[in-house]
Amino acid sequence: MMKLNLITFASSLATRESIFTDHHELLDAIKEKYDVRYIFPEELDSATPEDATMVLVGSGGVEEMVKANIDRLPPYIVLIADGLKNSLAASLEILSWMRLNDRHGRVLHGPTSFIMQGIDDYAAASEAVARLHGKRVGVIGKPSGWLIASNVDYAAMRERWGIEMVDVPLDEVVQGYEAIGDDEVQEIADEFISKAVGVKEPSRDEVVKAMRLYRSVKGIVERYRLDAFTLNCFDLIPTTRTTGCVALALLNQEGIPAGCEGDEQTLLTMLAVQAATSEMTFMANPSKILDNAAHEMVFAHCTIAPAMTDRYIVRDHYESLSGVAVEGVFDPMDMTVVKCGGRAMERFFISRARLLECTDNPNMCRTQLHLRLDEPLDYFLERSIGNHHVIVRGNHVERLTAVFRQLSALSN
Repeated sequence: MMKLNLITFASSLATRESIFTDHHELLDAIKEKYDVRYIFPEELDSATPEDATMVLVGSGGVEEMVKANIDRLPPYIVLIADGLKNSLAASLEILSWMRLNDRHGRVLHGPTSFIMQGIDDYAAASEAVARLHGKRVGVIGKPSGWLIASNVDYAAMRERWGIEMVDVPLDEVVQGYEAIGDDEVQEIADEFISKAVGVKEPSRDEVVKAMRLYRSVKGIVERYRLDAFTLNCFDLIPTTRTTGCVALALLNQEGIPAGCEGDEQTLLTMLAVQAATSEMTFMANPSKILDNAAHEMVFAHCTIAPAMTDRYIVRDHYESLSGVAVEGVFDPMDMTVVKCGGRAMERFFISRARLLECTDNPNMCRTQLHLRLDEPLDYFLERSIGNHHVIVRGNHVERLTAVFRQLSALSN
């Protein structure tokens, strides 16, 4: 049973016994799912409690009490109010004061089932954020020159997300590639081809070269103990005469978030989404808006984990017309589009989307998803967080919103 800390505020007119009696419907529901620890203001110390922690507003008249203890509450404050004893009114006043003072949070209020769903989302989000601590994230080669807004502050990521950013020279990939013989990757090359529903441009020899690069990058992941990495794949093409699309696709499939072009912000988004959902992700370009009013657009890129798709075709890389890429094909389904960014990863965008079809435009990257988003597309044209965005199968909007709200609060 997951642990849950409830920092409990009530007016001086209430006793602890009356708090449990007055709010028994909600508290009984919470107790059925969580190992609850109630913490009262006098028991707070300077450190935020471990495990998921939320604030139970037990009555009105607690506004000054919460204000006095604000620095001992979590960075993102979830105020739980069932509406009894003026708890909702007090929560709204507290939330308004928090916003005036640049503190992040929200009120959970409504039917018990709605409150419980919110508690579940924020408790799971707390676990996901905790799972990021101690992760080692590799930047293999410098970010591509055109990514002028996609890097992060390494020290800030260490301090706020608990992540260690590790620079790895691109030369190590090339050295590893040159040391691996064709005979060492014949079997995995044949397996990759046999599982595809088709092969268009690449020869078998090209697939073998792509698999040598995969083995080289995987060796670096193991040697540097990386939990995720982004690769400056374009700079590898002149020296290895192949592309990194297959290496990234297969490592994503193996549970190592792997991003393209040295894009640090998108990679960290992929890592956070994996921590929250345990799902593989697809890093893609917003490539073309098809219908602004209907929120329909195409996202495309040349690498995707084969296991994330319903089927895949072996292609060459779109921009260079060389190497090996993956054209993933999906049946219509719900998906989620997400991006977290900014120098301290303080901004985020999330939208549910419906995959309508996979297109085959010769002037776009190989995997092409025609999506209808819930959110208006003005975001992309007015305040987009960089270029690349992350797509995950299924509707994870509430869970990911809870995660990125907490991460955003850590960044301020």
